Amino acid sequence: MDILRLTVICSSVGTISIILVYLYLYMLYRERFMGFWSLSWLILLSRYLLFDTGLLPWKDSLLGLITYQMLIYISSLMFVWSTHIAVNKPFKKVWLYTGVTFILISFFLDLLNSPLIYKLLFPIYFGSFICFWTGQIFIRHFKLRGYGHIITGYSFILWGLFNMSTPFTLGGSWFLSWTFVSCGILRLSIAIGSLMVYLEKGRADLIIKEAKYRVLTENAVDIIYYYQLVPEAKVEYISPSVLDVTGYAPEDYYVDNKLIFSLVHPDDRPALDKFISNLPGSMKLPLTLRLVRKNNIQWVEQKCIPLFNEEGKIIAVEGIVRDISMRKDLEKMTSLVDRMNVVGNMAATVAHEIRNPMTTVHGYLQRLKGKNNYQDDKDKFELMIAELNRANSIITEYLSLSRERVANVKSCSLNSIVEILFPLIQADANSANVFIELQLTGVPDLLLDENEMRQLLLNLVRNGIEAMTQGGMMTIRTFEQDNQVVLAISDQGKGIPSHVLENLGTPFITTKDTGTGLGIPMCYQIAQRHNAKIKFATALEGTTVFVHFNI
Repeated sequence: MDILRLTVICSSVGTISIILVYLYLYMLYRERFMGFWSLSWLILLSRYLLFDTGLLPWKDSLLGLITYQMLIYISSLMFVWSTHIAVNKPFKKVWLYTGVTFILISFFLDLLNSPLIYKLLFPIYFGSFICFWTGQIFIRHFKLRGYGHIITGYSFILWGLFNMSTPFTLGGSWFLSWTFVSCGILRLSIAIGSLMVYLEKGRADLIIKEAKYRVLTENAVDIIYYYQLVPEAKVEYISPSVLDVTGYAPEDYYVDNKLIFSLVHPDDRPALDKFISNLPGSMKLPLTLRLVRKNNIQWVEQKCIPLFNEEGKIIAVEGIVRDISMRKDLEKMTSLVDRMNVVGNMAATVAHEIRNPMTTVHGYLQRLKGKNNYQDDKDKFELMIAELNRANSIITEYLSLSRERVANVKSCSLNSIVEILFPLIQADANSANVFIELQLTGVPDLLLDENEMRQLLLNLVRNGIEAMTQGGMMTIRTFEQDNQVVLAISDQGKGIPSHVLENLGTPFITTKDTGTGLGIPMCYQIAQRHNAKIKFATALEGTTVFVHFNI
C-alpha cells in the first residue's frame, strides 16, 4: 500500500504541474478556457488526494464510490466544454448525453453492488475517450511550427490508453503502480507541452500581428516614423510613403540623419528649432511646416508622442507626418473667395460714391480748359482729366469684381480661342519686342464662355509680356493631362517674389509700377465660374501659369 500511495503522489505531482501551468497561462493570456481547464484539473487532483491515497474510504462506501465517480465525470465534462471554447467551436451535446448515460449506468451498477471493476469501468473509459479526443484536437487544430502540440496530443492519447487498463489493475499489483507513475510522467509531459504550445502560439500571433501592422504601416498614405534621440539622433524607421511626399526613399533618411532638416523651408526652420528645443511640451500641438521639393513647396503637418526611459528622460519620438498641401490650397482658395466677396461688397457700396464727385470735377475741368483765361494751363487741365479717366477705368474694373455673373458657356475649342486671339497677342508682343510661340495639341472641346476665355487669356499673356525684357520668348501651350485640359503660358521673366506669390488673387497686389492688381483676381473669378483651377510655377528663369479645366 505504501508503494501505491507513493505512485499516487507521483501522479498528483504531475497533475499539480498541469494546474500551475494552466494558471500561469491564464494569468498571462486571460483566456477563460484556461481558467476552466485549471478548475477541471483541480477537481481531478482532489480525487487523487482524497480517495486514491486512501485518505477517505470509497471502495466499500456507496456515497464514497458515487463521489469518486462524479469527480471523474464533472472534471471530464468541464475539460471537454473548455476545450471547445479553446478551439472556438460550439459544444457538442453528444458529450453531455453520453456523460449522463454513463452516470446513470454507474449508479445502477452501484445499487446492484456489482464488482468494483464494473463500477469504475464507465467513468474511467469516459475519461479515456476524452483523452483520445483531446489528443487529436491538439495535434490537428494547433498547427504550429514547434513540437509542443505533438507532445501534448500524444501524451493525452497515451494517458487515455493507460487509463483504459486501470480497472483491471486495481488489485494493487506492480502494474498498477507502474501505470500511476507513467500517468504522472505523461501529465508532466502535458504540462510542458501545453506551455510550449502557448509560447509557440504567442510567438506565431506576434508574427501575424507584426506582419499585419507592417502592411498597414507600409501602405499608409501618411508618413509613420520613429526617431531615436539618444544615444545618437537618427531615424530608426520611416514608412515608404515618404518617397511620394518628399521625393526621397527611406534608405536615404537612414544614411543621412540630417536630410529631413535640409528639406525644411528656410522660413520655417526657426519654428522647427523651437519645437525641438521645447520637447516634449511642444508635442501637445501639431507642427505645420513647408518642405522644399525641387521647385515645389510641400505643406506637411506632423503629430508625435515622446518615449521615455526608466529615468523619465525622453529617448525617442514616434509620430505621423501628413501631406496637407491640398488642404492649404483649399484654405487659400477659400480665403481668396472671402477676400473677393469683401472687395465686391466694398466695390458695390463705395465705387458709385467715388464716381459722383469725380464726374463733377471732370465736367468742371473740361469747362475751365476751354476758357481763354486758362489757356496757359491747358496742359495741366488735360493731365488732370487724363488722371481722372484713369481712375474711372480702375473703378470700372473694380466694379466688375462685384458683379455676380453666370458664365454663358457652350461647347467650343480652347485651341480655336487661342488661334483667334493670336494676331492681337502677336501685336502686343511685337510692340514689346518679345516673341510668341504656340504649342497647341489636340484637346477635347470644353464648355466655355468665349468672351471670358479671351479676357483670361489676354490678362495672363499681357502679364507675361510685361514681366519679360526685350528679346524674351513666351510659349502658349495646350495639352491633356490626368483627364484635364491644361492651358499653360510660360514667360522668361524674373519670376514672382514669394511674398507676392502667396497673395496672388488679392486685389491691388501687383509687381508692376503701373498695374492695378485687378487682372489676376479677375482671372480667378473667371476660372471659378468654369470650375477651373489656376496654378503658378515660378523661378528666376521665368513663370508658368497653368489653367486646369475639367473635361
